[in-house]
Amino acid sequence: MSDSKKKDNQEVSLHPFQPLPPDMHPDLSESSRNGDLSTEPKLYKNLKRDSSIVEQIGQPKKEKSTILTAGLMMTNACLGTTIFTFALKAKTFGLVWLLVATVVVGIINYWSIMCGAKASSKCDQDNYSEITEKVLGRKARVILNCILIIYSYACMMCFLALIFPIFGRFIQSIAYNNEYETYTEFAEKKWGKLFIKIPFYIGAVLAISLMCLIDDINKLNFSSYISVGANLYTLLVVAIQCHGYYKHFKKTKYKEDDESTHPNYTHLENAFKKDLDFFKGMANLFCAYACHPNIFPIYAGFKERKGDDRKEGLKKMSISTIFSTILTTALHIISIVCSFLTDPITPEDLIIYRKSKDNGKDIFMAIAKFSIFVSLMFTVPIFYFTLRLSVANSFMNGKITPKFNRIFTFCSIIGCTIVAIVYDKILNYLSYIGGFISVFICYLIPVLLYIKSYGNPITYWKNLIQFILAIILCAIGITAGILTIIDDVTG
Repeated sequence: MSDSKKKDNQEVSLHPFQPLPPDMHPDLSESSRNGDLSTEPKLYKNLKRDSSIVEQIGQPKKEKSTILTAGLMMTNACLGTTIFTFALKAKTFGLVWLLVATVVVGIINYWSIMCGAKASSKCDQDNYSEITEKVLGRKARVILNCILIIYSYACMMCFLALIFPIFGRFIQSIAYNNEYETYTEFAEKKWGKLFIKIPFYIGAVLAISLMCLIDDINKLNFSSYISVGANLYTLLVVAIQCHGYYKHFKKTKYKEDDESTHPNYTHLENAFKKDLDFFKGMANLFCAYACHPNIFPIYAGFKERKGDDRKEGLKKMSISTIFSTILTTALHIISIVCSFLTDPITPEDLIIYRKSKDNGKDIFMAIAKFSIFVSLMFTVPIFYFTLRLSVANSFMNGKITPKFNRIFTFCSIIGCTIVAIVYDKILNYLSYIGGFISVFICYLIPVLLYIKSYGNPITYWKNLIQFILAIILCAIGITAGILTIIDDVTG
């Protein structure tokens, strides 16, 4: 072979999947001629990456976030059944002090979200697990994924425990409202029978499992609109009707000379009595603002790769978080006030559990109960996707086979359903989630990511204040969880 020909062969630039020129075939082994170039790496070199090709084919373009859409997505992540659980807490906190606590936790929520967003920007990562590994190490990522797995399971069990009584109250309100004095009586004599309960849960398990087998979570995007719509509609019904319910309370239960019938507006000391309900109430609030596992994909829509554009992305994230915090806090305040005024003395665990004040049919609240039931059916798969992703990242190297997916899905849903049937204390679920889980994924880990990614020592005054605050919040949450365990054990 001439020198010029050799020179031409040396300058040929080939992509690994590009066909080889015929005159080069004799110089290669049979395996390389069949497409395996790993044995002759010196005979080709990779083409330079074409950023436009990679963006279009290898990495689909990220959807750009707007301040409005990002704020609504974070609000949707915060809104849930917890928004209807605060009437009972207002009774012990005092209405005014619970409203103050709600605003304070909202401000803390903004601070912790921005800690995570700043760490994400600094490390140029968009996934909670990946940023944790990059900043805190592989072990921290495994711990985070384990916490997310427990969080997902706990939320699924909480929602599955809710669907049966909520649907039962819907049936009672449209068909048996005057026949039974309370839902407990209705459940014991009618709705709670095994021949109703077993087929109901079998149908629910099958329906939820089929949704969980969907590969692409984006196919369930419409469920967010169902959830937000159901919550807003129910909140509207409660707000409109609370005046009539409060007048009914004043006529039937309120007595001027009996302080036990007076609404608790300012007596916070009641929350520090025997049951120490302050801690459980705070854990409930922590759970109500727990949108942090969802913030990184939202922030990714703002992030740019060049220079000062990254600061612009953080600015947009800050504005959208402020918008989300104000909106979420406002909705919680409306729910707290209206739920509390519905019946300040003997409120239900969830305001949607209430009966009609005059034992008549309340068709608007019946629709609300049914809509919440439907939204819960679609919400369980959303948490299952988080569960499956965490399991894949922690134990399966990011890959799950279809066969394993089917087995894991049905076992997870059936297992959660069995636990939900046996243990259906909704407020206790919220105490566990808010106390043992939310404080870590929402406060401690984002603060540690922020401190470590920016490189300043933990003794730096700003880092020290943030770390101490995160520890205090964790202590409040853990105390709530321990108190709930004690309540469960002592009956």
